[in-house]
Amino acid sequence: MKRGLLLLAAGCQSNVKTPFPPGLEPLADNPIVLGAMTETLVTQTTDSPYVKIFAKGYVLVPPATLWAAAKSPDPNIARCSTDMQAVTANNDTAYEYSFLVHYTVNNVVTVEWDDQWRFGTVEGTPDAPTLAMIRHQKTQGSSFITLSEGTIEVDATDDPNVSTLAFVEYLDATSAGVSDVLKNVQHNFASLVSVSHGGQVTACP
Repeated sequence: MKRGLLLLAAGCQSNVKTPFPPGLEPLADNPIVLGAMTETLVTQTTDSPYVKIFAKGYVLVPPATLWAAAKSPDPNIARCSTDMQAVTANNDTAYEYSFLVHYTVNNVVTVEWDDQWRFGTVEGTPDAPTLAMIRHQKTQGSSFITLSEGTIEVDATDDPNVSTLAFVEYLDATSAGVSDVLKNVQHNFASLVSVSHGGQVTACP
């Protein structure tokens, strides 16, 4: 009887997605399909009803190397589109790693806001992840920014020495468009690639 129940259960099984920890859920499915394994970022963009950026690219290092390099403010903060960045590291101990960055932009008027970043391994372990997630969002600040949030997903591939980075970025803000957000995502990707190979954060475009 038990064997019959087991076989029945096996016959009815279906694909099950791993649940993401609270605060690390993806914003949306990333529609990008990658081709050749090169460190090139592929993107899709829209500005309706607000700016949405989808991007994905390979990084030619193991997931553990990429994940270790990613757990730092340096390759992730929007240094190219802001004038000042004040970082508080590990401010949310509920997560594997976290930081809060206070941004200031001086352009006719001064605009300030806080952006909270949270990091966590979803599948595998922090030292050997097969799926890990970074999520950030504006938590307080100027009403000129009504929405600012994004996710960065680190995934293993069939090649143990190759990873993928997948970005989803949303922004609804005064005087900021697709090109502004896209530049930040491209710089974020380039910096993560460089740091994962032992280099420095890349220069602003």
